[in-house]
Amino acid sequence: MVIIIRKKADELKHRGPDLITRPVGRLMYQSISSMLEHIREGETLLLDFQNIKVIDSSFIDEMIVRLVLDSRGGDGFYVKLKNISEIAEINIDMVFRSYSNYKNKKIVVITENICQNNAFFIGPLSDRERDIVEFLRINKSITTDDIVRFSGIPREDVTGIMDGLHELRVVKKQDNGVFAAI
Repeated sequence: MVIIIRKKADELKHRGPDLITRPVGRLMYQSISSMLEHIREGETLLLDFQNIKVIDSSFIDEMIVRLVLDSRGGDGFYVKLKNISEIAEINIDMVFRSYSNYKNKKIVVITENICQNNAFFIGPLSDRERDIVEFLRINKSITTDDIVRFSGIPREDVTGIMDGLHELRVVKKQDNGVFAAI
């Protein structure tokens, strides 16, 4: 499912290039979450922020954080961001890191475009997790054996890392033990 955020903002009578404040974030979240009843298990929700210049921490907290956390629920969908401005990326990263530190629970999102951290995700991942996510992005799908060969990390550690990345909703875990990119 693809949601063009500028179009959604226009539908909600919000004009201008910026999305700021908690009320605007809540309104956007409510509108998008009502559409999620039509999303299939394993489907990716692509949020396209083209023509949006700034999104502030309050908006991020009310809309993006909530959607990412919802994706971890029983519905089993994934969230991916596209066309994020540099300032929006900085703000998302700040909110995600703050949330992760405060709640002691990581929050990460995959991106369509390369970010300032020279990766295709926003949020706090370890170097090992980052390497695996980037390896998977390039190869599209991998197995635990592929990761062990690529990284030299012991199998039991790889299993734990991959389960953790799947729980974060930054990799897709398929029934046959194959992991796929978002």
